[in-house]
Amino acid sequence: MTLSGLALAIVAVWWPAPIGRWPLWALCLLASVLAGLWMGVLSWPALLPLAVFMWLGWRASDVKRSTWWVTTALGLLALALALHAFPWFQRVPVFEAVRLSPDAPAFALFASVDKALAGLGLLAWVCRRCTTWAEAGAMWRQAAPIALASTAVVLGLGVFAHAVHWDPKWPPQAPAFLAVNLLFTCVAEEAFFRGLLQERLMQAWRSAPMGAVLPGLVSAVLFGAVHLGGGWPFALLAGVAGLGYATAYARTRRIEAAILTHFALNATHFLLFTYPARA
Repeated sequence: MTLSGLALAIVAVWWPAPIGRWPLWALCLLASVLAGLWMGVLSWPALLPLAVFMWLGWRASDVKRSTWWVTTALGLLALALALHAFPWFQRVPVFEAVRLSPDAPAFALFASVDKALAGLGLLAWVCRRCTTWAEAGAMWRQAAPIALASTAVVLGLGVFAHAVHWDPKWPPQAPAFLAVNLLFTCVAEEAFFRGLLQERLMQAWRSAPMGAVLPGLVSAVLFGAVHLGGGWPFALLAGVAGLGYATAYARTRRIEAAILTHFALNATHFLLFTYPARA
């Protein structure tokens, strides 16, 4: 119930009409939090960092209320949530360890509620989103070539480095993986690295030399750095992927472009190549 409610809250961010005085995503979030407390996925102390995070997001959403310290505090708290710094949020198992490719280690999927909540807050409060179907279509026409190129380059490098190889599949776990990866992973990571970090740097450096390029480069380097836990080769591939996501965002200035580019690469990797990597 908690995961489905949280997923619905993320999707509801694109629903423009409020219900009474509240946006639909906030009502879905409230229901999800209450369910999480009842089911033990959240502990009561988790409400404090969550409330502070949402308050900072509300402050950052309005240029009249936002200051450099608000944006900095929002980013640091989002990062703390994504890195599981608070012990009051539980990881929810989605499926148990299973060998998805013959030469890959077993892979288990967990949904990180704290990371998903960070993504939801950033998506709702600070990310530039499409507001009409026509705008979404124009965004995708600009982003699709970048998504295709990014997927080809990153997975091509993975094959060249013998990290993955061709392995098409549709395992029973595919629907769950794709849903969790899109809504809880791609949304959270792109909302932070592109919607918050890259966008704010683009605004701050718009008059600086290389101001159109450096924000995307910074976001890509940091995106690669947070993947160092998987080793240098994985971090380098993540950095190259981050350049693709940053390019899609810079081209459109819409968070959907980065999210869909990220998801296109991850879905192609999962469905058509060794997953997660060759042992």
